[in-house]
Amino acid sequence: MNLFRNLLQGAAGGLLAGAVLGVTEATWLLATTGAPDLLSPFYAAVLYGLMGFGLGLGAGVLLSLLERFKRLGTNGESVAFAFGTVGAVVPMGVFILFYVVNKVVYAEAGIPLVGKLAILGAAGLYTLIALKFGSRWLRGGLKFLRKGPVALGSWAALAAVLFGVSFIPVGEDVRANWAHHKPIPDALKSVPNVLFIAVDTLRADALGTYGQPGNPTPVIDALANDGVVFEKHFSQASWTRASFASIFSSRIPSSHNTATKAAMLPDDVQLLSEVLHDGGLTTANLANNINVSQTFNFDQGYDSFLYESPTYPFGATESVFGLTFYKVVIKVRERLFGAHKEVTDFYQPADVVLEDAKSFITANKDSRWYLGVHLMEPHDPYFEHPYLEGKGDAKYNGVGFARAEVEKPDVAQADHLKKLYADEVRHLDLELAPFVAWLKAQGLYDDTMIVLTADHGEEFAEHGGFWHGTTLYDEQTHTPLIIKMPKQALSTTRVAWQTRSIDIAPTITGMLGLKPSPQWEGHDVLADVQTEVEQVYLRARALADQKRFVEEHQLQIDDGTADEATIAAVDQAKAAIVIAQAPVDPCAAYRKPLDRLVVGEEDFEGNVLSSIRTEGFKCIQANAGNPRGLAEQELYDVIADGKETKNLVGGTGTVCGRPVEALPKDICGLLADALKSGASHKSESGGNAKLSQEEKCKLCALGYMSGPDCDGCN
Repeated sequence: MNLFRNLLQGAAGGLLAGAVLGVTEATWLLATTGAPDLLSPFYAAVLYGLMGFGLGLGAGVLLSLLERFKRLGTNGESVAFAFGTVGAVVPMGVFILFYVVNKVVYAEAGIPLVGKLAILGAAGLYTLIALKFGSRWLRGGLKFLRKGPVALGSWAALAAVLFGVSFIPVGEDVRANWAHHKPIPDALKSVPNVLFIAVDTLRADALGTYGQPGNPTPVIDALANDGVVFEKHFSQASWTRASFASIFSSRIPSSHNTATKAAMLPDDVQLLSEVLHDGGLTTANLANNINVSQTFNFDQGYDSFLYESPTYPFGATESVFGLTFYKVVIKVRERLFGAHKEVTDFYQPADVVLEDAKSFITANKDSRWYLGVHLMEPHDPYFEHPYLEGKGDAKYNGVGFARAEVEKPDVAQADHLKKLYADEVRHLDLELAPFVAWLKAQGLYDDTMIVLTADHGEEFAEHGGFWHGTTLYDEQTHTPLIIKMPKQALSTTRVAWQTRSIDIAPTITGMLGLKPSPQWEGHDVLADVQTEVEQVYLRARALADQKRFVEEHQLQIDDGTADEATIAAVDQAKAAIVIAQAPVDPCAAYRKPLDRLVVGEEDFEGNVLSSIRTEGFKCIQANAGNPRGLAEQELYDVIADGKETKNLVGGTGTVCGRPVEALPKDICGLLADALKSGASHKSESGGNAKLSQEEKCKLCALGYMSGPDCDGCN
């Protein structure tokens, strides 16, 4: 037995084998998913090489033990090197293979026993073949690698070359090229710039302007006071990618075909950004969630598109995060150093994103621009904010409550989680304050159309669950829509009729005088608002005129000097006043002529849902046996039962003269028609994104994926 030789040669073999395996994985990831940098091959050569070095040492020890009973070859150096190579490649390769097979072949449902046995059997066969032929090669043309210094030098040379490759630029530096120097077309000289602010996971009722007591959001409320508040605004889905796809494409999910976790936004779906870009605007978007990044094709139509990517420990980058064993290292770090969380491990905080927004706006001040800003603060993890509790000046203390860790919180935790969520909304509002002040100081606020909305809401056990994406109840779909017009036109206006996320894109193009895409299903809501405001004004003026007419002629009637025509006119005016001041018919709420028909759809974690909100009712349909345990059909009177607590399916009686027994067929029948219409012009070019493990882990961190696919993620 030669322990020193076996350890030296085993470690050398493991070092090189691990490096080659790592570089192979890194190259495959770069080729199939792409990344904004080329650091991963170098990082893999070092990390996987060092792991292989350790495994190779272990293989050398094992070889030494085996040699006590049987000599395993005539050339000890080649056998030890081969043992080290196999000892590194087999366990590391099997670990990676299990992950890939589970993801690609079994769609993350878990590998059955027969599949696991097949993988292990293939690994065993590979081991025998590699030991037999590897030793032969190492006695021949590759024998120079058996020397420890040569192996170490080869590994160092490989790492050095790859380190140099990592400096090759991939794509442009978006922040360094904000300015596009587009002249303003004549048709756009009299229209405003557009600032679109999307706050991820923001329930409408979390804002003061939507009824939350205690003045939690004075900055957003001030924006609302300067603009139009749409009180009954609803999203087309309750999770990020599907909802944003509806916002930008003005199409329901069954039409834009981007409803599932792996779905990419199709190329043939015409987006708001493309219409604006073609119309002469300088377009930019600051995406802050991987669901709406380049990975899923959301960068269409932008002059500048920046994914505000999270940061990575140990000097890593976005490409490195895709490496399987980098995530293992992160997991070990988490276990050793506790659950301290950094917000930048999940997304970029509002102050960072808003600084980028200011940079873009400044760089394009001589152009007509559209800028999308995506803020993530209310999304889990719900971070604690010590400064809000009077516990110092720190914005964060590393404590956060995340869906990825607690998928099903206890209902008893609902109040605590809602408090954490409310603090996140308060924190976001405070972060917006200096940005709004900057817009005003730059003279931009008055002349800019500002649209603030959200992709979806959040549940806090209202229907027995938490988070978002698994139901279509209002707590997950009722979102804010606030539009501040140039010069604060229509300020303090509140709209009580239903609007939808698919109405946002045509409303923006309508403000700019651009034609909406013929593909779009939404409609410009501001045109109706203007008409409604004018009608309200005219009705109020008519009522005032009638009251004044009665007052002016009542004395003539009282003293008997009025003629018959005057008496008749006064009687007619009094009747009109009585009608105008009569109590509102409670059934009128079910028949608002300006209400938009709201369709919602969901295909998330096995819950396949659809809903329609119209005529004061809401029908929700779910797939049989869905994981959330939802009834296959539900119907709610959302005028009398706004919290959706009493399912009318199977009920009796009447609602404003309508038999309850007939409502499921009537309302849910409209849903079937709406879905059929959407499917009739469904995009056919969509497909599934090929996700790197880095991208999977971002989805895991934000709670959009779970199970084996998240193994090793931070």
